[in-house]
Amino acid sequence: MKSESVRALAHVPAAASTRSLSTARAVLRVLALLVQRPEGVRADEVAAVLGKSVSTAYYLLTSLCEEGFAVHESHGVYRAAQGLEELTSAAAPSPTGHEGLAGTVDDLFLLTRKRSYLGVVHSGKIEIVAFRGRQGVPRMPGLGSEIRDSAHALAMGQVVLAQLEPPGLATYIGRGLKRFTRHTVTDPAALRSELDRARERGFAVDREEFQDNFCCIAAPIYDERGRFTAAAGLSTSTRVFDSDAEDLAATVVQVASTAVARARERSAGGAGNGFRGRPRHLAEAS
Repeated sequence: MKSESVRALAHVPAAASTRSLSTARAVLRVLALLVQRPEGVRADEVAAVLGKSVSTAYYLLTSLCEEGFAVHESHGVYRAAQGLEELTSAAAPSPTGHEGLAGTVDDLFLLTRKRSYLGVVHSGKIEIVAFRGRQGVPRMPGLGSEIRDSAHALAMGQVVLAQLEPPGLATYIGRGLKRFTRHTVTDPAALRSELDRARERGFAVDREEFQDNFCCIAAPIYDERGRFTAAAGLSTSTRVFDSDAEDLAATVVQVASTAVARARERSAGGAGNGFRGRPRHLAEAS
């Protein structure tokens, strides 16, 4: 599919390609403005920021409303849809930076020998910004580098959804819960129950909800002020998950709970040689 898209772009006239790029940039600027202005904006204000006509601003805002990224309220005010606003703001900037937290996947991999991931929330999606796995340990098929409409089917996505306020979660659910396997939770009430359990336990799991024979465990990373910063997780086979899920979950939670502190240690040059008291059998290759 990707190669077909590249070939298709090769046949787009230069003028059309330039117009599309200009429109895409304008849309991104409007989205950023909506998030920055939670009180709402008017079309004339958007036009002034973009340096475009009011009619163009109306067109962009209407398109965003139709796609569910914005809402049109009374008196000509447009606001960011709660799902977009909540998901975009769920992750506060990390004091150590996401680059510093990337070492979390090294810690998790060394302790479990399972493919490990770090996800951050950016622009209404979850970006996989770091992953680690030994040769022969497959990456989650179809996962790619970001999570959007599959958040409910992946432990890392469930971690983020569990951070949302009810209106934001309702917006995500309202767009439809896509089924990926026969195990995918597509009932809104069942998903809400899963997210409640994730909050209570401090971690989320999915057992073949996104891909057959792949299971995931993930936990949230919070900074010193208790703000959600990122999610750390791992993937493994169903066989290993069914036998070691409890120990793996404990390790994921341990690594996530100390991620920010260890990132600071790394930046200060005092990373040390690993976690104390880690489950010995989990530190061995499986």
